[in-house]
Amino acid sequence: MAYAPAEELEIYAAASRGLMELEPNPERRLKYADFIDIYTALDDNELKRYQQDYAEENLAMTALFVRMREEGFQKGMQQGMQQGEAELLLRLISRKFGPQVAQQHEAQIRQAALDSLEHWADAILSAESPDELFE
Repeated sequence: MAYAPAEELEIYAAASRGLMELEPNPERRLKYADFIDIYTALDDNELKRYQQDYAEENLAMTALFVRMREEGFQKGMQQGMQQGEAELLLRLISRKFGPQVAQQHEAQIRQAALDSLEHWADAILSAESPDELFE
């Protein structure tokens, strides 16, 4: 960075404030925050000083990171549940109607929303045919 070491923390704080004020999209904020980190290249001691001297800016950025991490965690959990439901449903279809039927409907099942998967999982208990299951 082409600034005096004494100015680096203020520039880092100003960039963080500007980012939080000007960019409404949380995903872009995260991307630009990474850019700020790379550009300023603060060492561990400078980061500790920043956290102490610029607590408000640090809190805002920390809240952003926590929020994005939680959203990512929730999205991952949702995807995991969906994949698990799809796998179980494909196994049940294979056992009840044969592996060929499971293969025929695999793409449809893997792309389905969780509520559709749950509906089909309940319906497989009483369905007499694949057509009845997916109607």
